[in-house]
Amino acid sequence: MATLERSVTPQRKPLPGDQLHVIGHGPAVLLEAVLSGSDIAAYKVRYPDGTQDSVAPDQALICEKKDRSASRMSQGSGCDSQGLGQDRSERNDRAEPLMQRGVSGSSQPPLSASPRGPRQLEYLGRAFDDERRSIATPSATFSLVATMVGGGVLSLPFAMSQCGLVLGTGCLMLSAVGSAWTLSMLVDCARATGRDSFELVGHAAYGEFSRKGTIALVFIICWLTKIAYFVLLTDLMVPVAELCVPALQSLTPAAVRRVVVCVAAVLLSPMCFKSSLSSLRFMCFASVGSVIVVGCVVGLRAIENFGIGHQIQVQMPNHTNRVVEVSPSYNLWPADWAKALYVFPTFGVSFLCHFNALPTHQELARPTRSRMRRVILVTLTLTSLIYLFVSVCGYLFAGCYTCGNVLLNFSSDDSLITVARAALSLVLMLNFPLICQPCRNALFRLLNGAGCLKAAEPPHQESQQDSSGSFSMEIVATSDPQLALSPESREPSREPPREPREPREPAVGLTRSRTPPASPPQAQAQVHVYLRQDTRGGRGQPSGPDTNAVQVFDTFLPKEEAMQQGALEPTKLQRIVMTTLLLGTSLLVSCVMRSIMVVWAVIGSTVSFLIAFILPAMFWYKVVGPTARPWRRHMALALVAFCTVMSCICFVLACLNLDEPPCPTKGLTARQQEA
Repeated sequence: MATLERSVTPQRKPLPGDQLHVIGHGPAVLLEAVLSGSDIAAYKVRYPDGTQDSVAPDQALICEKKDRSASRMSQGSGCDSQGLGQDRSERNDRAEPLMQRGVSGSSQPPLSASPRGPRQLEYLGRAFDDERRSIATPSATFSLVATMVGGGVLSLPFAMSQCGLVLGTGCLMLSAVGSAWTLSMLVDCARATGRDSFELVGHAAYGEFSRKGTIALVFIICWLTKIAYFVLLTDLMVPVAELCVPALQSLTPAAVRRVVVCVAAVLLSPMCFKSSLSSLRFMCFASVGSVIVVGCVVGLRAIENFGIGHQIQVQMPNHTNRVVEVSPSYNLWPADWAKALYVFPTFGVSFLCHFNALPTHQELARPTRSRMRRVILVTLTLTSLIYLFVSVCGYLFAGCYTCGNVLLNFSSDDSLITVARAALSLVLMLNFPLICQPCRNALFRLLNGAGCLKAAEPPHQESQQDSSGSFSMEIVATSDPQLALSPESREPSREPPREPREPREPAVGLTRSRTPPASPPQAQAQVHVYLRQDTRGGRGQPSGPDTNAVQVFDTFLPKEEAMQQGALEPTKLQRIVMTTLLLGTSLLVSCVMRSIMVVWAVIGSTVSFLIAFILPAMFWYKVVGPTARPWRRHMALALVAFCTVMSCICFVLACLNLDEPPCPTKGLTARQQEA
């Protein structure tokens, strides 16, 4: 590989705090340069795990600080004299050039270990051309759409009725745009650090405390979602159960609800105790299909009654049903702004799929930036259209009496609605174990991290990713004995790494190969390094079969212990005890909930704001922000500030409306309420 000689001004020489990449070891922070006379003998660096090492200058790739004049001088080169080679100029690489070796200052200000390296490098936890990357763009899109859509779509008509058609549509689109933005932020963080899960991105940004906090958020949102599923199952199954078992009508409404939800819990509990749910991996098709059926039925009834007065059903606070007359009048703006703020988090929680975005990115074939960006945009567009159709049609049908679950507005003897209720109930019951498993795993990892529980021996298999796809670290294999993560090898080696195998051409310092090392039976979490220009994709990139052959720049084993903890699993007894505890507590809480909107309001105003907007922006600001343009950093901070304020306001409103009835009753006469 040819090299390119060019001069560098003293102002552009590396300084303490510069990000660099050590061949065979990964990202590090430059502490100082060790001199031998007038030459540099070694660089003293600090790795993300806090350990320090001295490395040879030709084994360290240093990121050049952003300098417009320097970029113009070296545009087209895109590499340094000991780095990537002159072949980059043939592709009109406009990326920021990497810096030549130079003498750093003698001062050593307090430096934090960086989880990322030079901005021209990208880190993938699974190799770009790994055979396990088998998901095409349409499949990845459908998978994320299935993650988003579900029982929450039934509450969007109520949110639309409280906001009005104009503001409601605006809030829906704003939530979609914000979710697309933060999903892109997470992908940027993953590609800058080699982390493939939400919790490990958090660890890369703010350390172990952030990782444990993220696991705690997983547990909270999964546990609250289980409560929401129980409430939804009760709303959906009570009319169906009363049709199938007429004897239930002799009981009080509250008693019927408790009987139905307990029976549902008994039916779905056997699947919740399983350690693997691979047999339910095709549930995404049933989930999307049931939502489409519900949307079509609601749309049909809305079209049939559009513009005319008609009767709908309203469920009272004591869960008895009343029939009311609805006039064809609709609001464009909120009638009560406090109610509009109360339902605002419902739009945001409907687009929540951030825990599944990185596993999807991990399994996407040829994961160029343009392909992943296309997946995110198409996913949010399709989901927004589904949500907009259901929310508008539900509001047009029920008007000001739209319930928190729009299916409560339909009569129990409506055959099409009964089919929709039965289909959605079945899907929710089958999806429930998929929520229970990550909730249990998160609780176990929290208890294990606190020293309360001891983990079982991890099974020997290629991938430890659970069926939830939420927060497991993917394990890949390596055949290099130097890369085996033994206790002794966790300390950085002071010996220079071996030359990569099969170099294409002689080079000084760095080489690239087309394929990652072979994979032996023993697996380790490994990070693969690529040139950002090679994985960018989009216009100007080569097309055809050669796009699969992206060359590997380097591979290394991450030094952080957190990257090696993805295989922790509970014992059988621990799994049984935790599953029983989680099922019992969520079932008891659901029995005292009168409305599904109470659950969505609490979820949306707390963990949803954190997971969907605040934390991704904070992670991005910490990991990617230092090398991003100032206006992008300011926008990220503005997003954090806005969402923090909104979260506080919405949480207060959620607490003030804990007694929210299942359906609006304002405007009903006393006779209607008692009838």
